[in-house]
Amino acid sequence: MKVSELIDLLMKQDPDADVLVMSQPSWPFEMDLAGVTTREEMLRAERDEDGDGNHHEAPRLQRGTSNNDVFLVEGKQLRYGSKTAWDVATR
Repeated sequence: MKVSELIDLLMKQDPDADVLVMSQPSWPFEMDLAGVTTREEMLRAERDEDGDGNHHEAPRLQRGTSNNDVFLVEGKQLRYGSKTAWDVATR
């Protein structure tokens, strides 16, 4: 899913509604959303963590990935979810 597609889907929702993540289709859980990040931000943070003065190989992109990939990061588990979510999810 592209960011523009997600924005279009979210624009059709109540702007005051909570955003939750439904995870694990075989044993569903509702999770809150911890935040949003990009692959570039994570790679940059990994490079910055190597502050021990030694030269380490910089993390590299894996095939099929891009610096501008966006991640919705799941937060804490709130409750059990519903397997039906995958059947009715708008794409």
